[in-house]
Amino acid sequence: MLPQSIVAGAFLPARMKAELDFAGDLARGARGVRVKRVQEHLSLAGFGLGIDADFGPATQTQVRKFQTARGLPSTGVVDMATWTALVSPMIAAVAPIAPAGRTLSQLVEAFARQHADVHPREAGGDNRGPWVRAYLGWDGAGARWCAGFTCFALEQAAHALAIKAPIASSASCDTLADRAKAAGRFVSGTAVNTGAWPKANIAPGSFFLVRASSTDWVHVGIVKTAGPESFSTLEGNTNDEGSSNGYEAVHRQRRYGKIDFIVW
Repeated sequence: MLPQSIVAGAFLPARMKAELDFAGDLARGARGVRVKRVQEHLSLAGFGLGIDADFGPATQTQVRKFQTARGLPSTGVVDMATWTALVSPMIAAVAPIAPAGRTLSQLVEAFARQHADVHPREAGGDNRGPWVRAYLGWDGAGARWCAGFTCFALEQAAHALAIKAPIASSASCDTLADRAKAAGRFVSGTAVNTGAWPKANIAPGSFFLVRASSTDWVHVGIVKTAGPESFSTLEGNTNDEGSSNGYEAVHRQRRYGKIDFIVW
């Protein structure tokens, strides 16, 4: 059962539904994947604890503290109201945005901003947690989720406009670059740096790709605004230093250089 606070019309692929689904109350003594998800969301909400899929005394205590902080009855039992509060950042991230005359590119930026504003980040280890699974459908070793974050915003924007996305989503930066080239959406950094493609034409909502070589890209994110010397971004699986394997989604500033673009 999904929380009733999810707004009608939200883009909810199966991987996101799986993270929002509530299958009944959980209390001390419970074990398993559902308990693990509760522990992950408690940790993300600032109520840290071990993520071991065991609803023991520590989990019960943190549930009670969370409930008190959110104005809920402090029962120590995760009911629908408590679960809805735990996943409220995800519910906010998937809320529909009315097109209101906006282009696909503008909507991509708006949806990405909506996600970044609730600060998606990892929980339980490197490339792990509910946000990683919501973006990719899986987590763990090798689950680099920058492309998942980026493509989710594109999918939401296309859904809002009731159109097919210009390129199919992928968890691979290289695949996104190849698909953009095939669709005539790829703009090389060389064209941007020489002025052959004016920076003013890099619209909010465009993708940027960090290039390691002519056939290898290691990170992808979304452009907020493109200035003459640098551009602001919305990106996942990074950090304040701009790592291609960080732990959070953030607003950043980047300079041009070994950066290519996908435009809509």
